[in-house]
Amino acid sequence: MHRHAGRRSRNRRTAGIILCAGLLGLGACASLGPPRTADPAPGAVEALNGMVKGPCNRPVASVLAGEGIPVGQFRTAIYSEARTGPSARVSQYEMWLYPRDKAGVLIVKMDETCRPMQVYTREGGNVQAFKAG
Repeated sequence: MHRHAGRRSRNRRTAGIILCAGLLGLGACASLGPPRTADPAPGAVEALNGMVKGPCNRPVASVLAGEGIPVGQFRTAIYSEARTGPSARVSQYEMWLYPRDKAGVLIVKMDETCRPMQVYTREGGNVQAFKAG
């Protein structure tokens, strides 16, 4: 029985690697760790406020600065909230940023305190393309 325990763990690890590789191949995730942050670029928070009012605009502007993504390339943004528990508290926020002239959407995922957790793309987007401005 014990000689198979290592094989099962190895199979789970392999399955996880294959799943992530598949997601990366589809452009669904950019990185699995928290995104870099920096002081927001001048006017970035105000630009986000002009697109959408929300509790996490300053942290999103910090992520965009840390990742080298200019906020001026986006035409609109929306918030998505995940709610959990009997009180229906917000457990996660996502800001979806839609570019003016690129494919896809850039998503900044945050916890309930607006701490950035991940940056990724959907709908054919590419994080590197957003970094190019």
